Amino acid sequence: LRNVTERRCFIAIGRPLDEVIQIKIESSSLNCRHSDLALYERLSLRRFCEKVAGKLVTSRSNVLLVRQSRLTPGSGVVLSYQSTKNPKERTLYCPRPPDCDVQLFSPSGLIENSVRSSASSSNSSTQSCRVFIDAPPALRIQIRALSVLNTTSPDSTYVLIRDVDAVKTKVFRGTQLFLWMSTGSRAEVEFQGEYKHMKGSFRAEYFYPQPFKGIDCFTKMLGTS
Repeated sequence: LRNVTERRCFIAIGRPLDEVIQIKIESSSLNCRHSDLALYERLSLRRFCEKVAGKLVTSRSNVLLVRQSRLTPGSGVVLSYQSTKNPKERTLYCPRPPDCDVQLFSPSGLIENSVRSSASSSNSSTQSCRVFIDAPPALRIQIRALSVLNTTSPDSTYVLIRDVDAVKTKVFRGTQLFLWMSTGSRAEVEFQGEYKHMKGSFRAEYFYPQPFKGIDCFTKMLGTS
């Protein structure tokens, strides 16, 4: 991120759900008064500025958003990254995902609800399956429902969508098809009630509309191939 003229640049790094990301700051000319480096995850934000060359940072999840902000030209960082398998132990900040969770990075595709395998842990009936969608920075995510479950228990059977960047949640109940759009580049879809036991009873399509205006520099998602 050295040879850029924009005041703000974003890079997103995405890996499979069972991996975490290690970032090494190879060199840096950041100054705390005029520039900083921020690392965003689903549940945390970390900022760095001076004396960070050689620092190694490990993410708590499989997706990491890197933002460099500068008020004056000439400052910047050089980063390297690699991914490793997520530790087996469950922790508060880095829980192991259920075996039915799905990660999506493609610019468009289909969403279907999964169900947990019978070989999963004994609390499989209480844990829900989720779909994580991570778009490149500055893009939004649009989800259009194609089919939903005609349930007799609308209070307990629903689809929950989280707008991760805005920290907002929308719940969809009943048989009405819907169209939803995020305000940022990250979304989570969670299935509750009868959806947890009937695979494919919810289907939707998603894609990325035109990018936001006003963000100076952004890149595509790295590390997803």
